[in-house]
Amino acid sequence: MSNIVSGISFPAIRGIQAGHEYYIVMCPLKRLKKIFTLDESMLAESDKAQRVLNHSRIPQIARYIHSNRHDYTFSAITACIEGQTYFEPIAPEGHGNKIGNLVVDEDAEFYLTDGQHRSAAIQQALEEDPALGDETISVVFFVDKNLKQRQKIFRDLNLYPVPANRSIAVLYGSSPEENLTNHVVQGSEFFNGVVEFSSRISKRSAKFFMHSSVHAACMELCPNITKENWREQAEKAVEYWDELAKNLPLWQQAKKHQIKPADRANYVLFSAILLKSFAMFGNELLCENSNWKFQLKKFQGLNWARTNKLWIERCFNKGRMDHSVHSALLTLNALKKHLGLPLSVEQQKIEDKFLGIKK
Repeated sequence: MSNIVSGISFPAIRGIQAGHEYYIVMCPLKRLKKIFTLDESMLAESDKAQRVLNHSRIPQIARYIHSNRHDYTFSAITACIEGQTYFEPIAPEGHGNKIGNLVVDEDAEFYLTDGQHRSAAIQQALEEDPALGDETISVVFFVDKNLKQRQKIFRDLNLYPVPANRSIAVLYGSSPEENLTNHVVQGSEFFNGVVEFSSRISKRSAKFFMHSSVHAACMELCPNITKENWREQAEKAVEYWDELAKNLPLWQQAKKHQIKPADRANYVLFSAILLKSFAMFGNELLCENSNWKFQLKKFQGLNWARTNKLWIERCFNKGRMDHSVHSALLTLNALKKHLGLPLSVEQQKIEDKFLGIKK
């Protein structure tokens, strides 16, 4: 029998893990704020059982909800309950014995163990769109857990994390930006067949650009993508990349397997940073130069070897490619100077500072 006089109840399914009961409930989004009221950031590190909240992620996830209002997807939140609980099954035996109501004492404390960013983002999204309140998210509750047990659950849930594959995320995505990149990769004569979608490019692979790198480059080339214009922008991007590839013999040779995969490392051309710099260059060129295809022909005779002094300390530093934003800007400057195009005021400042250091 339950000793709970007053509390909160959830429709729940009862399960067993490691000999202990746990529950899966369908929680209305508007109840999250009422349930998870404890702010663990105010506690000492030794008294916490979750990671520190990264506040920059919250608006990103909230935007995801609004942008995918009719097809957003969230996995379950995991939480622990410290205090009295009672399960009321709808039947004394059979499947009905595992379905019922989970009653939680009003003095019990709820602790988020996994999903604090999702919870915070949902609460922010609710402020902008209260209609979300009656939708639900599944919550896995582990009951009667003290601090030490909650910390172990958090550790176990994060024991073998697998980094998200950004390339696959873009490939499976449906945002205007992701649609553009996927269209470019499939529609470009050059990119089709040379883009890798897994987590990395093996040393012997015939592929030489990651899908995520192409995506980052396409966002530099076409920065203002909407649902209305992504197809038009994608066609523009395909035309630019294919025209650029025609003027880079090394890209053509690599696509035809005339360059050994191991030898590609000798050239800056097969790096994500050059792809990004080409995209930044293309964004300027397409906007400001109607004769842009002629300009690209000037790349044909450029020395793309990593040992070329032009690239050293711009994008090739201390024996490896430098993928910083500053490196991309310096490489963009080198591309523009090679074509005899003027640098902007800001680009000239960066170039002067770089040359000053070089001297």
